Amino acid sequence: MSEAQTAGSATQESRSHLDWFCDWLRQGADHVADILTPPQSACKHFREARIEFLRGIREIIDHRIDRLSRDSASKGTRVTVE
Repeated sequence: MSEAQTAGSATQESRSHLDWFCDWLRQGADHVADILTPPQSACKHFREARIEFLRGIREIIDHRIDRLSRDSASKGTRVTVE
């Protein structure tokens, strides 16, 4: 066997080990993802909670806008420009 054939064989062998390792790593990552994925009922609950949280933030912003609108109406002064 020539040196080029030996190097090609070694490269092919290391590639098969690399392919095996990548497959093993992917399967492990898939398994971890399956374990950590919450059930559909929990996903629905978390989605509804996010919506309620954003509605609460909207209420705070609306309250602040109303308050600033009332305060600015009483503090304003009119200046005539010629």
